[in-house]
Amino acid sequence: MDPPLPPDELIDRVTAGVTETNAEEIREGFRRTGRQSVADIERALGAVGRTLESYPSVLEFGCGCGRIIAWLEPLAKHCALHGTDIDGAAIAWCARELPFAEFGVNPHEPPMGYADASFDLVFNHSVFTHLDERHQDMWLAELRRITKPGGTVVLTVHGEHAFDDVEASSGADAAGWRERLERDGILFIEDDAFVGSAFPSFYHTTFHAPWYVHEHWGRTFSIRAYLPRAGLDYQDIVVLERTSGDRPAPRPVRARPGGAASPSQQRATVDPAKGTALARAEAELEREVAPRHASRFGRPGELARRLVLRLIRPYTSMERALDRDLAQAIRDARRELDELRTALAEGQRMPPVVKEVLERQAQRIKRLEADLRLEVARLAERVERDA
Repeated sequence: MDPPLPPDELIDRVTAGVTETNAEEIREGFRRTGRQSVADIERALGAVGRTLESYPSVLEFGCGCGRIIAWLEPLAKHCALHGTDIDGAAIAWCARELPFAEFGVNPHEPPMGYADASFDLVFNHSVFTHLDERHQDMWLAELRRITKPGGTVVLTVHGEHAFDDVEASSGADAAGWRERLERDGILFIEDDAFVGSAFPSFYHTTFHAPWYVHEHWGRTFSIRAYLPRAGLDYQDIVVLERTSGDRPAPRPVRARPGGAASPSQQRATVDPAKGTALARAEAELEREVAPRHASRFGRPGELARRLVLRLIRPYTSMERALDRDLAQAIRDARRELDELRTALAEGQRMPPVVKEVLERQAQRIKRLEADLRLEVARLAERVERDA
């Protein structure tokens, strides 16, 4: 049985908008994408050898009106489910209609009301796609705090595919976006469609370069996998592990020499006593050459890491194309199997040739899924090793 459907005013906050002419289509899309997101998370966890059922306690961070968590009721037999969001009305609906999980309202900025090391798994869809760098750093640290050592955090970002799509549709408005994204690794667009909407003033549109995620988020978590277009075939999924021990809070990545200031540099100040152009240049050079994080190789190691990530970009692009082809083959095979099962459910007798095809397709799906998991694991292992 499908889970209960929220009222249109709540669905409207997480979709393109509900109108009289498209209401049924939007409601169906709300159900379909929620169910698909659960499958996406399962596949992402499969890339690191885990399943949703393997976690005793699970939190959806930014659950909204239950688009995803509503489909997790079967997990309640095996684990404690929790959901949190800043939207009080959405949380009130979830608490009333989805009694198999516990829900709470979280503030716009940390901390949340959960104790340290509360959850084995924390996941979300499309939260870090709307926060600036300062908010992201705060929430990364907070998610680390509430996740148990050895626990998993699954987040999504607007990666290269999403950026290419938005850039192409934005025309002249996108001037300079790509340069900023390639320079800083993160692009926060404040002048977007969310201006003047019902969303909070800090809620806008954010894009991430994969190298930024590995370099910047890797200071707070161990990055187990980066999966392009794994979230609803649009957003990239990042699988993180909360390792034991302390890690320093992430510091914003700085711009390259000669580039415009990154958000972190814009917040920096210069000592008035060193107000000359030479002193400012010296201060800028000192900030630029300072190591971003502790490494036994120091600055050369950091530069080598950046170079490796950029050199392997053509290869990772090829692997992404392979992943998409494998995923499409799996979808095609599953559709054929579903059609056969439907025919059987309607009472049609299975001819021997159909039975043989069914068995071959099942074996094909297993091989394709194994190949896909292997490719993702190899990519994640190589990036982790090169980093």
